[in-house]
Amino acid sequence: MLFKEKLLLANCDSVHAHGHEELRKRFLTGLAFADGVVLPPNTLIDNLELANTLGQMNVIKYLNEEGKGKFVIRGFGLSRFATLQEYYDALPDNFILSSLPGRPRKGELDLHQRTLMQDRLRKLQGALSELQPVLDDVSVPRDALQQEVMRRLDDLPGFGGYFEHDGDYQLFRLGGLSKYSRSDWYLYAEQFFSQRGQTGLEALRFELIDPAYNSLFANASEGFLQDNIRFLQGVPEQILDSSITFKALRREIELVQYPIKVFNFISSLGAGEVLKFLTDEALGYLEDKMMENGESYMTRRNWFGLYPRMRSFMGLEIK
Repeated sequence: MLFKEKLLLANCDSVHAHGHEELRKRFLTGLAFADGVVLPPNTLIDNLELANTLGQMNVIKYLNEEGKGKFVIRGFGLSRFATLQEYYDALPDNFILSSLPGRPRKGELDLHQRTLMQDRLRKLQGALSELQPVLDDVSVPRDALQQEVMRRLDDLPGFGGYFEHDGDYQLFRLGGLSKYSRSDWYLYAEQFFSQRGQTGLEALRFELIDPAYNSLFANASEGFLQDNIRFLQGVPEQILDSSITFKALRREIELVQYPIKVFNFISSLGAGEVLKFLTDEALGYLEDKMMENGESYMTRRNWFGLYPRMRSFMGLEIK
C-alpha cells in the first residue's frame, strides 16, 4: 500500500462541495492505497456518488474479505443512533445539502427533495448493512477547534505568510478566542482579510483552519488528505472500473509500486549506505528514469527525507 495509515477523507463535506467524480476517486484510492478509509456520517449523507460507490461489487468484495474492518464511519454522538435515518433526523435544520440543486438547508426541503433524501438514506443503509463498517463515536469539548487553531497559529513561523504585520497576526489571534465552529472561523477570517484588503484568506482556510478541523476526526497516527492531493491527478482509469479487484489494481499500477520499492530499499540500507554503493552517475540515472515516469518527487533532494517527505508531497498530514 502507498500509505501505512488509515485516511480520513477530509474536505469532502457540504462546505467544500466537490464534484461526485472527485469524491468517488478519494474513497476508492483511499481503499486501494492506504490501510483503510475514515468517513464522517455527514459526508455519506450529503454525497449521492458515495452511496453508489459503496454498492460497487469490488468495494463489497474487498470490505468483506481482505479489507474487513478498514472502512470506518466516525462522527459526533454516533452511539445514540441505530440508523443513518435517525442520525439525519437529528441534524439541525440549517444543515446544508450541497448535493441537491440550489444547496438547500435541511429545513427548507420541498416534498420532492425530502423524498430524494429518504431514498438515498435507504440505499445507504442497505449498502452499509452489506459492508458492516466500524462505527466510531467522537466526543470533543466545545472549545476543541478553537484550541487546535490557536495551537497552529502559535506554531507559525513569523506570520505564516498569511498576515502582513505582527499587529494583524495578534489581532486575528485575539478575535479567534470567541470562535468555536468551523463556520465561525470561516466567517471571521473572511471579514478580517476583506476589511484589510489582504490576500491570505484562501491559504489560511486550506492550510490552517481545515487541517485543524479535520484533525478533530483523526485518531493518533491516522492521516487526512487535503484538497491538494497531487497523486489523484494521475489516478488510472482502472480504479473507476467496478469489476477490477483491489488486489489486482495494486498489482497493475507499476508506476506506484516501483518508487515504493525504491523507498523501501533506501530505508533498509540508510542514506549513508546507499551513497557507498551508488555513484553520482547512477543516482542521476535513477532520478532521470523516475522523473520520466512521472515520479517527479523521487529526486535526490528528497530521497533521504523518505516517508515524511513522501507524505508531504502527497498532501497527507499525520495526526
